[in-house]
Amino acid sequence: NSQYVAARIKKYYRRDSTVIYPPVPVSSFFQSDGSDNYYLMVSRLRPYKRVDLAIEAFNQLKLPLIIIGGGEETQRLRRKARHNISFLGEVDERTKRKYLSHCRAFIHPQEEDFGISAVEAMASGKPVIAFGAGGAMETIVEGVTGTFFSEQSWEALVYAVLQCNTTAFDRSVIRSHAMKFDTSVFRDQIQQFVAKAAGQV
Repeated sequence: NSQYVAARIKKYYRRDSTVIYPPVPVSSFFQSDGSDNYYLMVSRLRPYKRVDLAIEAFNQLKLPLIIIGGGEETQRLRRKARHNISFLGEVDERTKRKYLSHCRAFIHPQEEDFGISAVEAMASGKPVIAFGAGGAMETIVEGVTGTFFSEQSWEALVYAVLQCNTTAFDRSVIRSHAMKFDTSVFRDQIQQFVAKAAGQV
């Protein structure tokens, strides 16, 4: 589902692979006219998602952060967070899309094979502040659809947030980029792959 995973397959199995990015229903997400004064995370609350890193960063920044999602780390993370950080738990798709469309930017501190939530944020016209590793390096364009921080630490995230002028990004350009990962693109690529494979039988 990414060149990042393809490289692992090549390294450990010594085999080539075809990359077809996962489908994201871009058309179901929408842009707002402006942004509210909060940053957003949408994530399962598990250790590798590094929500703790985002919480520590925003504890220091004292800026509003909204976290959508649940998991085994919920109680520990709630205890860690200060009053400027809100936990909404699990929400329906409509509510998630509303929060995505109104945030200042999306926070992505983890290393993922692909990272669907980051693409959903871009489908909403919002820039992503991401740790520069994994699938994010293939979905986010520095200075166009978001920005990266190179060290997976709360200090690096704080610096990235402070340096990121969220109003400088063009929402329509971000959404247009997200269309590269739309469900329709996935469908076409799967059909082409199957047709090519069937022709080789």
